[in-house]
Amino acid sequence: MKKLPITYNQDLPLAVVSDNPLTFLQLGSLFNNFTIVTTNSRLWHDQGLTQAKFNILNLKGSGTPASIVRSKKLNEYAKQNPKSLFLVYSPIDPPYKINPLSLLMNSPTLTHAYENKRYFREEFADSIRMPEYEIRYLAKLDKAVAYRELQETYGVFVLQDEESSGSKGTFIVRNYDDYAAAITTLKQNAKGRSVVVSKYIEGINASVQVCITKYGIFSGGIQYQLMAEKELCNPKLDGATTWCGGEVGANASVILQHQAHEIATIVGNELSSHGYKGIFGIDILVTPDNEVYAIEINARLTGYSHILSDLQMQNGKIPFMLLHILELGNLNYEVTDLNSLPGFASYKRPVSYLVINNPKDDDFKLTKQVRGGIYSLKGNKIEFVREGSSLSQLKGDDMFFLFCNKEKGELIGRGKRIANIMKAGPVFTSKNTLLHKHENLIRAIKSHFALPQ
Repeated sequence: MKKLPITYNQDLPLAVVSDNPLTFLQLGSLFNNFTIVTTNSRLWHDQGLTQAKFNILNLKGSGTPASIVRSKKLNEYAKQNPKSLFLVYSPIDPPYKINPLSLLMNSPTLTHAYENKRYFREEFADSIRMPEYEIRYLAKLDKAVAYRELQETYGVFVLQDEESSGSKGTFIVRNYDDYAAAITTLKQNAKGRSVVVSKYIEGINASVQVCITKYGIFSGGIQYQLMAEKELCNPKLDGATTWCGGEVGANASVILQHQAHEIATIVGNELSSHGYKGIFGIDILVTPDNEVYAIEINARLTGYSHILSDLQMQNGKIPFMLLHILELGNLNYEVTDLNSLPGFASYKRPVSYLVINNPKDDDFKLTKQVRGGIYSLKGNKIEFVREGSSLSQLKGDDMFFLFCNKEKGELIGRGKRIANIMKAGPVFTSKNTLLHKHENLIRAIKSHFALPQ
């Protein structure tokens, strides 16, 4: 890979607090003093990171990044390494054991506000295209008269818990039975008091990743989302996520890319005015009439961040992940070639990202160890090729990267993620259905590792 046209302190002591190596794989090639703070060191060693240099600070237990940040052991490490900066996937609320200035994250108060679906709609309703909507209190939605009112106004409509994420708490209502089931589930699981009611618009679920920097606001282009795919999840499983990955660096039309970029710029300018820096995501809807609607914000790193950054590096562009770290750390850096700053037209070929979720209504026990690395598909069987984790290591259309964040013998909850697949090329057919070869690949992986069908 060519040297990137950017100067920064590559010897910066950078630590990542995570139980999931996948999101941060490329950082070992961008920083010379890279440490992983985790409760599962084996997974980091076994994912083919031979091209990266890193250290491991292993904490016992199964703690979340938030509990790690609040741990005494991390506090001790931070005192011994006072110059270290600690990167987290999403902002963590106080209290902290370590100095909060050493945490690379935006303000939790700010991010929580913008991730609230009600706040986002009310804040941007007059400046960007959104579905027609209204706000209702959940406590007042249990009567049949409420359904009739909404049905008369919108026809088919969508109910969303204002505090939900990952497609949880979102319900499409086509009839009263849908409505009654949605209200029952929302009353049991909703995190917020309000529900966003919006007109259902036919289209493709998508997203755009944005990065706020001192050089401006950059969008990474449209990423099509793969939702409720029966080969990858159980769409009928109440409360489980239906997100199954998608297509990063999609070959969307110029008209669509410009609409998405305009939304990204408007939202980015607003966030920037309140001090937000680095990466955030915007969920959008792309209609058959080539219109782009904004749905919500993910004010954090996203499930696509690592893939998009890897794709940007493969195309000679400065990755969002690096800019995210430098901006949040208020670190000195200079881009020596402004043309290398990432834009939405930078990708020669998209990347498929597939997420296998547990489709069972109960826990699934992993009976075989899923070894991470580069595999190939031969007929209807998969074969391990070598260690590896980067897109540049995928030679040929039959090769793919496989990663599982669980160990043999672990229980994986209903609807929870089992494994991730990354592969060069598109996800969808021209009719926006999953490619047949991907269906074959998923079946082969499930068969090889005895995963639930």
